Amino acid sequence: MAYFPFSERRGMLCFTCCHVLEDNKPITFVTHHFDDNNWQFICGSEHKDTDAVIISIGELCELDPSIEELCDLPVGSFANRKNKNAKWMTGKLPDEQSYPIR
Repeated sequence: MAYFPFSERRGMLCFTCCHVLEDNKPITFVTHHFDDNNWQFICGSEHKDTDAVIISIGELCELDPSIEELCDLPVGSFANRKNKNAKWMTGKLPDEQSYPIR
């Protein structure tokens, strides 16, 4: 089995948007939520609830290996970038609990 950088198993489900899967838009915004450990990987488009798609994190890494750089994004945090070739910028999600940084 090939190396997989996330601590979660490959089959763990996460959220993305139909724009990433159907329109090949780049993932530009990622969240890792504290309360349920959920990951969300979306593009920069406007989204409606009906745009949400559930996919395994392993499948999403195959579609966009650049998200592997975020494997250690702490819960309660986000990452964003301007385009697929830009550097990820990270921060704390507002109004969300997180573990203290050591």
